[in-house]
Amino acid sequence: MWFLILCLALSLAGTGAVPQIQSRIIGGWECEKHSQPWQAALYYFSKFQCGGVLVDPQWVLTAAHCINE
Repeated sequence: MWFLILCLALSLAGTGAVPQIQSRIIGGWECEKHSQPWQAALYYFSKFQCGGVLVDPQWVLTAAHCINE
């Protein structure tokens, strides 16, 4: 019985039953420049790396994968 369930699960895995992830924000909207003063953009050698949020005038909170060292 377990073998049948395993075969069924493996056969459904490649059918595309799960929708592909899209790289866009659903239900979002564009905002005007300077309307979100707590947002921060992190650049490294003039190249955008990540976004963050100001938690203090001198501190930016961002995701761990944004900073390697």
